[in-house]
Amino acid sequence: MVTVKIDGREVQVEPNSTILQAAEKAGVHIPVLCHHKTLNPFGACRVCLVEVVGNPKLMTACTTPVTDKMEIVTQNEKLQKLRRTVIELLLINHPLDCPVCDKGGDCMLQDLTFEVGLTNVRFDPKPNDTPFDHTNPFIERDIDRCVLCGKCVRICDEVVNIQAISFINRGTETYIGTSFDQPWNCEYCGQCMSVCPVGSLNNRVYLFKNRPWNLEKTESVCGFCSCGCSIIVEHEDNEVYKISEDPDLGVNHGFLCAKGRFGYELINSPEREKTPKIKKSGEFSESSIEEAIEYVAAKIGEIKGKYGADSIGVLVSPRVTNEEAFLAQKFAREVIGSNNVFSFETVNALPEGTYEDVENSDNLIVLNIDVTESNPVLGYAIRRMGRKEETTLSVFYPKVTSLKRVATNFFTGKPSEVYEKIENFINGLKGDGEFKDLADSFKGAKKPVLVYNPYDELDLYYANEIKTLVNNVITVPCRLKNNSQGIVDMGCTPYYKPGYVKTEAQADFRKVLEDGSLRALVILGENPLLHPEYSDLGDILGKLDFLAVTDPFMSEVAELSEVYIPVSLFAEKDGTFTNFEGRVQSLNKTVDNGVISDLEFLALLSARLGVNLPKGIDEVQDLIRKEVPLYNDVDFNGGTVKYPFVLDGAFALKKVSPKGKGKFKVFPGSLRLHSGSFTRRSQDLSRVYAEPAVEINPTDASKLNVGDGDYIILKFEDTTRKFRVAVVKGMPDGVVSLPNDFKETADLFHKGKYLKVDLVKHNG
Repeated sequence: MVTVKIDGREVQVEPNSTILQAAEKAGVHIPVLCHHKTLNPFGACRVCLVEVVGNPKLMTACTTPVTDKMEIVTQNEKLQKLRRTVIELLLINHPLDCPVCDKGGDCMLQDLTFEVGLTNVRFDPKPNDTPFDHTNPFIERDIDRCVLCGKCVRICDEVVNIQAISFINRGTETYIGTSFDQPWNCEYCGQCMSVCPVGSLNNRVYLFKNRPWNLEKTESVCGFCSCGCSIIVEHEDNEVYKISEDPDLGVNHGFLCAKGRFGYELINSPEREKTPKIKKSGEFSESSIEEAIEYVAAKIGEIKGKYGADSIGVLVSPRVTNEEAFLAQKFAREVIGSNNVFSFETVNALPEGTYEDVENSDNLIVLNIDVTESNPVLGYAIRRMGRKEETTLSVFYPKVTSLKRVATNFFTGKPSEVYEKIENFINGLKGDGEFKDLADSFKGAKKPVLVYNPYDELDLYYANEIKTLVNNVITVPCRLKNNSQGIVDMGCTPYYKPGYVKTEAQADFRKVLEDGSLRALVILGENPLLHPEYSDLGDILGKLDFLAVTDPFMSEVAELSEVYIPVSLFAEKDGTFTNFEGRVQSLNKTVDNGVISDLEFLALLSARLGVNLPKGIDEVQDLIRKEVPLYNDVDFNGGTVKYPFVLDGAFALKKVSPKGKGKFKVFPGSLRLHSGSFTRRSQDLSRVYAEPAVEINPTDASKLNVGDGDYIILKFEDTTRKFRVAVVKGMPDGVVSLPNDFKETADLFHKGKYLKVDLVKHNG
């Protein structure tokens, strides 16, 4: 530790700390404009200049490291005058349109102008009149308001590693833009906008809708993917206006992806239902919640009396909270008396690694998953790891992804070829083969990490092989939805009760539907018709003796139901989610759209069936701590669960054999702005991916005479579909990808994960 004195206050700090960091520890305020704690020091704005006793020059606090016995002055008339001058110079070209600027009331330049006491600018203003740039669907860019702090450029480089924007020109002609003023080559994450201190980069989803002083801010957890990002929900009068971030909150360091930052409009969506519906004579009619609960209870009681408890099942979505999932399995097992509680989540792969493990790894393998698309904030952690010196990042995936920029090795090809390379790597771990050197470096690493897809049995097989052969490897299964892990922890599977206590059950969701033993089903937020494996079950589900569905929206499976009950979204209820690390985090109710939660539905239904289940969050959490051993001592505000196993099961080695006879090989890809049931309800996310797109490389696109935005006909056996084209440079020849979680593609991939198809240009 070194001792420094700042404005007369002594403080001890770590060696190599900056003056700014020391001042923060001492409780001394130094104004900054270009500095951000998640970025490397830059020293561009000069607002943070301070005096160091004994040094004739002023020093930038954000870049200057402290030394032992250093004495620093941060406030005097000289420094105040200098800071006023810096602000005056910035205001020469900065348009004074604060009343109409969306950053008004939340602008660092406004705050600094007030802080330094600037009331009269000595220089003649020379504002520009450059048109607003709306080429990005989520971000409005006004370069006239830019103060050239460089935060946007740096975060796009240092964190996202895309370098979509940069400093253009030099001197007084400098501005921030894209190379040759081309459209943004962007991931739409909005990180640049989040660090912009002025109104140069604005959120188009929020634009002109409200003012920051009107909005309440509530800490919560994102409800899209399993990264478990902490968010700030900004709201007024039961409407969510903005999702923002806090670098000091949660495990995501304030980083968010496009879904988390811009997808919140689904909460306010006019498509949402508010009133329960009961189907009579083939048509839905509105009912009260009491009438709907009464109807569901009567039907369940009737079917249980006629066919027994095992004729009734519950299907649980990974969108529900831990508390709702716990009550769902309790409702099935204790109220109905059935072990038929299902989810589409795997129980064979459990969390082991954390964000910290990923960032601190010296050798990391990404196995057959585009993590930058499926789990974007985990992707940021991998990119930060890959940028470090003396680290090795190896990726196995059919197409080039954003990790290519930082990867040491990137292995692509046809899906079967990628698996052959993975097999060769496994052989290298066993001591021979072409990947022996890479395998030896992985085995010899101090902190090896494996990131993989837990939803494919072949990927599970290879992950298990690597775990067996490399003793100290830490595995990270990339769960997809916000509570994909939590609902399994809570026992939403026939095979395990809460906490992975094995049962004797052998029930399989498809089997009990197809053999007719399941006569009634209650679905909590799930939509089987969007899952490739189950997308063919619509006819069976529609012919059940009874089907009840809860969902925030009238989904495809809800349309088949006899009773539909609209329920709340993640911003409308309290509870917890468990992310891919096994980290339990609290979400807090911020708005109320007049619908009940799944927890309230289950409690009301159970009471009507004669069993009282708790309906308060605190009561349910106390019961979870009591009945789920894994959660006994876990802090529900960020604690991490310790799991009984990492990989469990006899995983089969299957040869990759694409179905069909076409010329092109298709594999299921991921889209950052689409993840099935939720994202399609956000009109803003749908601006970019409202429909599935076939990703194809430029050579194949040229041969087919198609370009970006054109349409192409995909032919597989007796199925013909029309899809939009997206030309992607990193796709191998003869290989195309297509997302599998659109309703237009789920049934296509039901016929096989890998397909052979023919493609022809659509001439309509």
